[in-house]
Order: sequence, then structure tokens, then C-alpha cells
Amino acid sequence: MHNQLEVGDIVIFKKSHPSGTIKWELIRIGAMFKFRSTDKFDLFIELRRNVLDKQIKEIVKKGE
Repeated sequence: MHNQLEVGDIVIFKKSHPSGTIKWELIRIGAMFKFRSTDKFDLFIELRRNVLDKQIKEIVKKGE
């Protein structure tokens, strides 16, 4: 599933972050995927590819 991702896409995860955030913007692709929260909090998370594939619920492409 991570093959479809591009920088700037919004990813919605199955489980929420402790802050309640479930929507994250992809800001870096590599061995680890880095995300920035889209909510009022300025939070960042990094996930490995195998963890990311299990957590993704929906991908909203940039510009949609």
C-alpha cells in the first residue's frame, strides 16, 4: 500500500495518536515514513514500512 504514497498525501490511520489525531500529512519517504499532524498540534511521527502497511485506513491524495 505504501507504493501509492507521495509526499504531501494525507493518510488516515486506523488507530488514533494519544492526542486524538488520525489524519497525518506525509512529509518524507525513505526507510522510515515521516508524518506531520494535520490538527492544531504540531506533532511528528515516523513509521517503518511494515508498520505503516498495517495502520493505513485511507489515503487522500494531495490536491483532492
